[in-house]
Amino acid sequence: MALDDPKAISGAQKAAILISSLPEGITVNVFKKLKEHEIEKLIKTILSLDTPSKETMQHVFDEAYEYLKAVSPLKIAPDHLKKILKNALPPEMLEKLLNQTFDEEEGKAIFKELEKLDAKMVANLIKDEHPQVIALILSQLKPMKAAEILQYIPKRVGVTNVQEEVIKRIASIEKISSQTLKIVANTLEEELLTIGAGKEESLSGIDIAAEIVNALPKDLQVELLEDVRKDDEVLADNIEERMFKFEDILKLDNRAIIEILKNVDKNDLMIALKGADEDILNKFLSNMSKRAAEMFLEDMEVLGPIKKSDVEKAQKKVIDEIKNLINKGVIEFGNGEEYL
Repeated sequence: MALDDPKAISGAQKAAILISSLPEGITVNVFKKLKEHEIEKLIKTILSLDTPSKETMQHVFDEAYEYLKAVSPLKIAPDHLKKILKNALPPEMLEKLLNQTFDEEEGKAIFKELEKLDAKMVANLIKDEHPQVIALILSQLKPMKAAEILQYIPKRVGVTNVQEEVIKRIASIEKISSQTLKIVANTLEEELLTIGAGKEESLSGIDIAAEIVNALPKDLQVELLEDVRKDDEVLADNIEERMFKFEDILKLDNRAIIEILKNVDKNDLMIALKGADEDILNKFLSNMSKRAAEMFLEDMEVLGPIKKSDVEKAQKKVIDEIKNLINKGVIEFGNGEEYL
C-alpha cells in the first residue's frame, strides 16, 4: 500500500502509522480499548503498509500529536506487532487473528514479490504448471504484470493452447480460498511456500481476464480472443464486453473526453451520468466551457429522477460509442492500441 501522497492516505492508514510509532506499552493499551473488527482492520492496514515517506508521516503527526513531528519513517515488523497483540488480547482472539489475518496478509506479500521479478523469470517458473494453477497465480497479480508474464508462457503444449486456457480459467474464477493458494504455492519455488490458509475472497474472474487481455499487444489480443471464441463464444463476448467499463472513463485523457463529447448523444450522456460517480461527471464538466458546463448541469437537473434500468441502458450506449471511437483509432485506451 503506497504512501507517497500525504493528502491521499485514508483514516485507517493514518491510524496505522500513528499506532506503529507509539511506545509498546501505550500501543498495548490502545489495542485493549478496540473492538475485534477494529483490531482486525488495523492489523491488515499495518501489514499492508509500505514505508511511509517523511512528508506522509509529518502530515499525519501534524493532525494528531505535535510532539511526534520529528519521528523518522518506519517499517512495521509483524513480529513486533504479534508481541504487542500477545500482551493485549485474550488467547482465543489472538489465535483467531494470527490464523486468519496474519497468514492472509503475509501471504499476499508473496505476490508482491512476484510483481518485482522479471516477467520472463516468472513465466519460466510457472510455465510447466497446469493452466488452472497458472490462472490462479496470474489472477493475484496486477493485470499489466500478468499480461507481460502470459506473453512468455508457451502458446501450445501438445494440442493445448495454454494461453487460451489460462485466460478462460481466469475468467471463470468466482472465489479462491487462501488454502487453495497455499496448495498452489507448494508447487512453486521456495518463495511461494508461505501462502496462508484463511477466508475466501470473492473475485471477478471475467474482469481480471479482461484487464489482462486489455494489457496485451493488439495482435495478441485479437488472436487470443479469437481462440477463446472458437471454444466458447459467450465467454469471449463477456471478456470483450468488460474490456471497457463505464468507470474506465476516468482512465481516459482529456483529448479522449473531448472526442466523446463531440460524438456521444448529449441526452444519453446526461442520463448515463445520473448514475455515475461525481469524479466521472467532473471529468466531462472540466472539458467543457464554463457556460456549457452550467447548461449541462441545468439540463441534467431538469431530467429529474431516472430509473436505474434507463441509466444502465444509457451507459451502455456511451460505452458502445467509446469502443467505436477506440476501434477507429480516434482515442486510445489500455495499451495505447486500438480497442477490439
